[in-house]
Amino acid sequence: MKSADKAVEVSRQTTRTKFDGVLLTIRTPKSFFEVTQAIERTLQRFYVPKLMEYVTHGDRAGVEAYVDSTSKPMAIFWDFEQGSTMRLAGIPIESKFYLIGNAVIARGLFEYSGAAGLGAPVRVCVSQRDGEETRIDMDLPSAFFSKFPEMRPSSVPALLDEKLIKVFEDAAA
Repeated sequence: MKSADKAVEVSRQTTRTKFDGVLLTIRTPKSFFEVTQAIERTLQRFYVPKLMEYVTHGDRAGVEAYVDSTSKPMAIFWDFEQGSTMRLAGIPIESKFYLIGNAVIARGLFEYSGAAGLGAPVRVCVSQRDGEETRIDMDLPSAFFSKFPEMRPSSVPALLDEKLIKVFEDAAA
């Protein structure tokens, strides 16, 4: 997917680039709790403090081993349960936000641009309004990263699409 418009210079140091995104939604009759449990059973947790122990000690082998051990198929880098707060606000919904990715695969994005951190790990939201099906929503990585011209040579966005869609379709099945 190409950017809708070229970058527009706002100031000497700032540009604005319009782009199109693609929202991927997977719906399932499974309950919110069944879906989130399936995701959390399938994916390992990536603990940043553990990673930082290796980084602080300059232990590259430790970093490599830890990253590799948490990258099959993907890892949960962070999650935030939003539903209980929304229910207190009177909104009848269960909702949980995740940052999910694969640190080994993501290297193929960061090789091209540090801005890869805007979309890696990938933002995912699982939600269910009372009386409705559960849904899993995410920015499709290939569409998200298409806004970065320098990342065009990378095969990683399409690979992320494939791996993430499989994980979430399996959780929804």
